[in-house]
Amino acid sequence: MKKHYYLYFILLAMLSVACSSSKNNKAPVELTWINGGYDEGKKLYLNEFIIKNLSESEIGADWVIYYSQMPKSIVNVESTPVNVEVVNANYFRMYPTQYYSNIGPNDSLIVTFYTKSNTINLSKQPEGCYWVSRHDSVIYPLSLKFASLSDEERMQAVSAEKVFDKNDVLETSLTLDGSDVLPAVKRIDKKGSDVLSIASEISLSYSDELSNEADILKNKLELLYGIKVVENSPIKIKLQLSAVEGLKDTPELYKLEVGKDNILIESATPHGVFNGCQTLLSLLKGKKDNLTLAYQSIVDYPDLGYRGFMLDVARNFMPLVEVKKWVDLLSSYKINVLHLHFSDDEGWRLEIPGLEELTEVGAHRGHTTDEATCLYPCYNGDYKTTEGTGNGYYSRDEFIELLQYAAKHHVRIIPEIEAPGHARAAIVSMKARYNKYIAQDEQKACEYLLSEPGDSSVYVSAQAYTDNVINVALPSTYRFMEKVITEIVSMYKDAGVELYTLHIGGDEVPRGAWMKSVACLQLMKERGMSRQHELFEYFYCRIADFMGQQGMKFAGWQEVALHNEPTTDRKLCDAVSGIYCWNTVPEWKGDVIPYQVANNHYPVILCNVNNFYMDLAYSSHYEERGLSWAGYVDESKSFSMLPFSIYRSARVDLKDNPVDLSQVADGKPVLQYPENIIGIQAQLFSETIRKPEWVEYYIFPKILGLVERGWNAHPVWEQMKGTEEQAAFYKDLSRFYVLLDEKELPYLNKLGVNFRLPHVGLKLKDGLLYANTPLHSAVIRYTTDGSEPDSQSAVWTEPVKCDAKVVKARLFYLDKESVTTILTK
Repeated sequence: MKKHYYLYFILLAMLSVACSSSKNNKAPVELTWINGGYDEGKKLYLNEFIIKNLSESEIGADWVIYYSQMPKSIVNVESTPVNVEVVNANYFRMYPTQYYSNIGPNDSLIVTFYTKSNTINLSKQPEGCYWVSRHDSVIYPLSLKFASLSDEERMQAVSAEKVFDKNDVLETSLTLDGSDVLPAVKRIDKKGSDVLSIASEISLSYSDELSNEADILKNKLELLYGIKVVENSPIKIKLQLSAVEGLKDTPELYKLEVGKDNILIESATPHGVFNGCQTLLSLLKGKKDNLTLAYQSIVDYPDLGYRGFMLDVARNFMPLVEVKKWVDLLSSYKINVLHLHFSDDEGWRLEIPGLEELTEVGAHRGHTTDEATCLYPCYNGDYKTTEGTGNGYYSRDEFIELLQYAAKHHVRIIPEIEAPGHARAAIVSMKARYNKYIAQDEQKACEYLLSEPGDSSVYVSAQAYTDNVINVALPSTYRFMEKVITEIVSMYKDAGVELYTLHIGGDEVPRGAWMKSVACLQLMKERGMSRQHELFEYFYCRIADFMGQQGMKFAGWQEVALHNEPTTDRKLCDAVSGIYCWNTVPEWKGDVIPYQVANNHYPVILCNVNNFYMDLAYSSHYEERGLSWAGYVDESKSFSMLPFSIYRSARVDLKDNPVDLSQVADGKPVLQYPENIIGIQAQLFSETIRKPEWVEYYIFPKILGLVERGWNAHPVWEQMKGTEEQAAFYKDLSRFYVLLDEKELPYLNKLGVNFRLPHVGLKLKDGLLYANTPLHSAVIRYTTDGSEPDSQSAVWTEPVKCDAKVVKARLFYLDKESVTTILTK
């Protein structure tokens, strides 16, 4: 355990401000948080808040301080003057106890408590602190400071030498072929050494059916490359609908031909033509002044028809303009599905006419004692219901606008309404509706109620909620679900867009839910049920019936297809469009789940947590934001995923130690029906997201590995073994990083997209300092005096003599910089 023997004025001088209060802040105190580390004696983690009195008067006991933090189990010190406790999952408060003494002017009070889990990075720190005066309920935002961490604490488990070794296997000097793009094309035939030089003007011809694709291409040519489309030009691009002979029958197949003064893009479908346009634009990436294309013929198609990205807008909301930007961006990489996670415990983000409370209450978070008008603050700690990512929703008209925009970019939007778990926002909203109408109209009050008064079931969800599961025995639950589904169907109809499927969630219903509900116990008795899971099956069978009546199939997370009765599986297999399998961690025996589900005749979308969860931090470095419950994910891990060799998709374990790929499949289910693997998807759950630029940092370049693997599911190294496989994998990964370096990161930068740079690798050998990076165009800057590297620090270009006790380095590229790598002797 760390000991804090410093005088307050010395300690506070070392603190760095992490968030500041508003200009009108009148709170009488400021708050400092200290990560005290592990207490070996108590086997717990020490936490300390320092409350400093900034006023000229004593501060009595008439106050409460609230803050948000990722869920933690609190253990208070005995006889503590201030108690710290959970209000709701990730929302906490501290308040004086009987042992409290007034805090004098300029004096401070240390609040000490313990937690059962560590604060491993910036995302796990407290935030959103505010002060409430009990006598007048006035709220003031609080200034929050954090104690500086040591170099060892910042690096956590990241080893500068291990990063160096990881980078060292890559070939950064590879030369790209002029036709190297992301994702790689299937077949390309070069036509000699001739090239087509593209001037600042071209002409574009197309039929009326392709006017949408032509408009998008026209805009991108001018935006990205300054090429204007004019009536007459010697260089012509032709978009054409016609049958294309290929290696696979798919509507996304296209042909792209570059010849003398002519570029032809043809496909049997507008979507295929759109794909060809994206490849054309990608061929121009990385070129400077002289835009040329080799004479060539490309025939290309995806191996997987579903290539998706899930964005959680429930926990933290993202504005429509940003979502449209990401649709445009992701579609340029041929991502063709946007799965929008509209509802969860922390928010409901889509207007449903007739259920106004869902957005009046469920779309807002702020200070409340009863959640009658808004939800509790959480995660980012917003206590004002009009500010921050805790607040907001898409109106019906906005969602229709988004549907139409996405359709133009050949992106299908799959809405997700989480049920029966992860439903707290809906449950609280319908309670508010009940309270609004109960005095005047009991039938209307109960019409859409999702919870049973008097239900004393005891459970704790994965996110620490105790009241987030819809009661599946209530008739009002099904009225609610049918109302929401019907309204969403209407939105798609008015948008003129086909509703492909609707995702109904289904994950993480905690043990104990429903088990003390009178209605649920009665239903179980009537139907001869003996297990909690049978109630879950009952719910999904009823939803499947209703969806079928609407002419639709539904989708769900992997739990929908696990532990069911055979009769349930037979029913749901015919009713489901896709099962989204996320738990693929070998240490948890989760890697067998996707193939088990596929072998049970369900269509599967692979959502591998250890390859495709964008919200997992890039590494364990303290300054890398994100979660860590399933390890860490960077772009190399998404690139290494193999849809049809799933056991070899994790080349390292949860602690980033190498695994023996030759033995990982031993004794595990073999995929019997490869046709049931229909797609892959990246997920970004937003607990740790606070701004749109953070969304971009989390997914770029991490999602680009999925871009490659969704299009090309069978890389050359898939069937190799041993050293041959390893050499082929690293060769392919090296090419991927060169593409990022020379084409993709400059492309993202040109579009104003935020992205993450990798760690610098450092190593001392024979008195010389070595450094490396996967990005050969980036600049490594370093210091040897303990200071933080900046844009003026020394540039590392070759091994240099070094006898410093500490070396710090950062990567600089395209106006971005990495977090600091620290090497100590």
